[in-house]
Amino acid sequence: MPRLSPRHVARAGFTLVELLVVIAIIATLIGLLLPAVQSAREAANRMACANNIKQLSLGAANYESGQRRYPTSGEGKDPTASYVDCLNVNSFHVQVLPYIEEGSIASKWNYKQPYWSTNNLPLATAQIKGFTCPSNGISQDSFGGTASIGGNFGRNDYMPTAYTDIDPNNGQRNKPSGTLPGAFKVGLLTYDQTGKVSSCTDGTTKTVILWEDAGRESQHVGKRDAAVTSSTVWVRVKGNTVQKIASGDTDFPSANATDMPSSKTVPNRWCDPDNASGLSGPPQDENASVRTQPILNNTKNPIGGTSTTCLWPTNNCGPNDEPFSTHAGGLVGAGMADGSVKFISDTIDVQIARMLSDPRDGAVMPAYD
Repeated sequence: MPRLSPRHVARAGFTLVELLVVIAIIATLIGLLLPAVQSAREAANRMACANNIKQLSLGAANYESGQRRYPTSGEGKDPTASYVDCLNVNSFHVQVLPYIEEGSIASKWNYKQPYWSTNNLPLATAQIKGFTCPSNGISQDSFGGTASIGGNFGRNDYMPTAYTDIDPNNGQRNKPSGTLPGAFKVGLLTYDQTGKVSSCTDGTTKTVILWEDAGRESQHVGKRDAAVTSSTVWVRVKGNTVQKIASGDTDFPSANATDMPSSKTVPNRWCDPDNASGLSGPPQDENASVRTQPILNNTKNPIGGTSTTCLWPTNNCGPNDEPFSTHAGGLVGAGMADGSVKFISDTIDVQIARMLSDPRDGAVMPAYD
């Protein structure tokens, strides 16, 4: 049998050099394709987030059309009583349930009672897809807290605009003090539901009723009491009647300590009226005429905030009661009173953000993005 020459011998496989070249090519392709894949995923997530905001904004507009007043913001301050903190027994999200295709929950909800009541508590653990932004890679369902009946309370990534207290002259925070209003201006959504289209004199296309507030990294406990106290007034609204809830009200049961830690509200739950907030900015910038942080996405990096300035569990830091998102490019979603959606850059001037949150400032709105 004739011997095969070397050139006729079959090769057993790739050489080490060839393998390294192939691996390098694959790594290069992955490096080129991964940003494109991530960008496409974020674009899809942002579109889904925009749809959520649109449905909530349209839900509010449809509520106003039927009820002749906007749904509650959930929280607010009473100017007739030294601006004491007030909470509506219902949150904004609870009130718009029938208008966003969540009629099955709405039909079972007792609107006279708080969400921790025996009737409402099982419903409050529903994880409603339209209340969370898919771009939010920080928050988890467990951050809403575990209900005493089992299951986690449903989370929420969208903050109704209750008010703004930014001074139009210097951009500082100017809170009410006693009977003095400071720079406090109520939003179109109010705790006692006095907002109407006719009261939006700036125009519904120029008024934000809902800011994205996604990324709460823990179960933040609010500063308001989950009980009737001298510092927190609870109300319920029926028709044009605003009823202040008194201690001992049979439709306002005491809260279980498991459901309401420290007997306080929990703003990252969709059912909690304290998930609304005012536009104020972080505490370290309250007295700053030139702010060191943007009014949107303040203390964005590092995740969790910084110990020397603003840790996120601190009120108004990062996503805790201020507009915040994890979208690429520093964009924050905003729902307008006409039902439209805008993604606003966190480079926006603080005064423009103030004007967007005040439905009656009367100023000419500068261009913004």
